[in-house]
Amino acid sequence: MMVILYDGECSFCSATIQFILKRDRQGIFHFASIQSKAGRRLLRDHGVDEPDLDTMFLLEDGHLSERSTAALRIGTRLPRYGLLAALGLWVPRFLRDWCYGLVARNRYWLRDRESCLLPTEEQRARFHDQQD
Repeated sequence: MMVILYDGECSFCSATIQFILKRDRQGIFHFASIQSKAGRRLLRDHGVDEPDLDTMFLLEDGHLSERSTAALRIGTRLPRYGLLAALGLWVPRFLRDWCYGLVARNRYWLRDRESCLLPTEEQRARFHDQQD
């Protein structure tokens, strides 16, 4: 199982999760907001006690990726984006994370704050927050 941990109060992040949900036809990704009990527990179990809300995490086979590496690892599993994301992983991490940080710091400006994610009944089972 692959779990994406994201800022549940960020509309840009919610839009990103919606983007992933639409393309993840196999249902390989599960989700938990960083603010949820489930999200905090998963992060704590992997050595992250005080997560940065500007950071997206991916828990995959017991390994925790963060920031640009998490985003690109997610991309490698999405149809039409796999090759581009795989190529992106060849870019030095400090450059990728700098670009990631630029977007992360401006994410509230990039998207209005009033949007929220409303998963379908079928998608709800993939959200660990719903189980808190």
